[in-house]
Amino acid sequence: MAGPDSVGEDTDHDAIDETFAELQRGLFEQLEAFMETQDVADGYMVDLLVDAAVHLRMSAYGLDVEKPSVAGLKLDLDRLRQEVEHAIRDGKKGAEDFIERVKQARAQEAREGEGG
Repeated sequence: MAGPDSVGEDTDHDAIDETFAELQRGLFEQLEAFMETQDVADGYMVDLLVDAAVHLRMSAYGLDVEKPSVAGLKLDLDRLRQEVEHAIRDGKKGAEDFIERVKQARAQEAREGEGG
């Protein structure tokens, strides 16, 4: 979840956003394939990803910081929590548009299923 905050002023934010979107698409494709081959439900996958995110963040802290400490790790996990909370707030802001897209996709699938 590190990203724009760790970018300098002269950085091309459009290129960063494009790269993020590209990586996100690739990750989602891999996740979908994994979920299908392992027969993992969406909700369970969320739990796995949250656990993985916490462990990755802890590992990154332990490896990236010159003198890791318990207090430092706890502060970094607090930063992760804030980043997740921000992502959830953004999701809530976009909830109406998201649900509308879901409804449209379901309607399209129903029409295609009926042969039309």
